[in-house]
Amino acid sequence: MPRVLYTVQNLLDEVRSQIDETNVDSVTDEEILAALNRGQDYAFDVYARRYPEPILLPTTLTLTSGTQEYDIPEDVFEDRVLKLEIQVPAGPSSTFIEVQQVSYRDMSLYESGSNTNVPLYFCLFSRKIRFSAATTGTYNARIWSLRAPEKLVKPQGRVTLINEAQNYLIVDAVGDSLTTESDQLGSYVNFVDGQSGEIKASRQIQTIGSDSKLTFRSTPTRSTVLNREIGGSIDPDPDEEPFVEQDDYLAPIDGTCVPFYGRPTSNFLIEFAVAEIVRKLGGDAATENTVLEKFEKQIERTYAGRQQTLRIAKRSRVWGFPFKRYYWE
Repeated sequence: MPRVLYTVQNLLDEVRSQIDETNVDSVTDEEILAALNRGQDYAFDVYARRYPEPILLPTTLTLTSGTQEYDIPEDVFEDRVLKLEIQVPAGPSSTFIEVQQVSYRDMSLYESGSNTNVPLYFCLFSRKIRFSAATTGTYNARIWSLRAPEKLVKPQGRVTLINEAQNYLIVDAVGDSLTTESDQLGSYVNFVDGQSGEIKASRQIQTIGSDSKLTFRSTPTRSTVLNREIGGSIDPDPDEEPFVEQDDYLAPIDGTCVPFYGRPTSNFLIEFAVAEIVRKLGGDAATENTVLEKFEKQIERTYAGRQQTLRIAKRSRVWGFPFKRYYWE
């Protein structure tokens, strides 16, 4: 069963309905959006502690010869690196060897002055990963980390028609944040999956027609904006299915307009924003906080009923080694 379309605009409307405040001067959309994003950060922190799998993301870290320290990728939530592995060798037949994390206090016990293909230990400090020895760059690493949530922003149009040949889309209504001024961030948009909230791609607007027709630049002014790659054609590979589909959404370049999680997370975001706005307006914040605590308990129990992943780690030499043999030299 497909997920019902539920956008940030729905969240805004429900918050206004809860606080019974339609005056946009007393409570602006920007204030509600800020509260929703603070609520999302709070919810992701709960998931990071209770049930991290839905926001777990493996990424490749390219290793270079003679380098011992590497920056943690910018999209890692709260710099939480949960696991690090070395890919030996590169390619579809590769094996992943786990690198053990140690405290910075113990790092001096394991450090070596010579380069190595596969470092055995690493530690985290500041926003960096430090291996026990400099790498040779022969193999790359795979980082298992928690991805940071995309900023919640207002939708700028739902896709109703796609013309790949002429590089344009037609939306139900063009949002007021969009512009054709090439030096403005408003000319860059994200294509957002209407079901999952995933950002599929980013493009630059060339023209906006009176019939809600948006034509995109085949050669964008900038190749990247806010660390997002800006492509040209909305159909870069004619041999594959187009990544933009009907009922997808356009969003400003700095976020997504479809919440990553459905219920109960969306309910928590609404109640979090309501509690903050009510407190700002001088209302009964205590009652709203009681309701908020109920929804917080709901998201804490989201992992209940799912497969448990607790296991016994066989690391002692007394019990032998795993049967898999690694060859990386």
